[in-house]
Amino acid sequence: MVYMVRWGPKGFLVSPSKVVPFGNFTTSMKLKSDSENDTSGTEPTNTRGRELRPMTFETTYMRALGVDPRGQIDEWEELIGQAHPLYIGSKRFGPPKMMLKEVATSDVKLTVQGEMISCKIAITLEEYAEGKKSQLASTSAKASKSGSSKKKSKKEEKSSFQKSSEKYIDDIWKKRQAMDATASKSDKAAKKPKR
Repeated sequence: MVYMVRWGPKGFLVSPSKVVPFGNFTTSMKLKSDSENDTSGTEPTNTRGRELRPMTFETTYMRALGVDPRGQIDEWEELIGQAHPLYIGSKRFGPPKMMLKEVATSDVKLTVQGEMISCKIAITLEEYAEGKKSQLASTSAKASKSGSSKKKSKKEEKSSFQKSSEKYIDDIWKKRQAMDATASKSDKAAKKPKR
């Protein structure tokens, strides 16, 4: 299968057996700045870089087009907090990693028996800035390890993505700790030049 758009384990495509459309894509770049107090009457602008980049898009899942809408909702909701690059075609679009911030479901249609036959899902991603290991990442990692072995094929499929994400976060965390390390007082005293 050739995907039009891909983010982590989720993809959007049009094929003879399955249709997962990609639409209403929006993104923006915004400067991060503030104004300093100045007695001369004009407040100089202090540029502080740029805001984290947001991205939003929508898709529609329909049973008639080879997709299980209820299963797709569950899969997206399990991915909240994960960060992956977004590929449009074969090229990465935007920052190296985009974190899933929000999954909004609407336009749900049911059969008379209550089976979901279609739904619309709006996805919100935000640029992932490296930093200290988040509580959400460690919680989702623990939950994935302690989860039941039901639906093993899907779990195994996702676990490789989760393991690589967890390893990446752990590596960054270790590097961050090493960069923040300082010498003890006794080490500093030993290094002082003797006169």
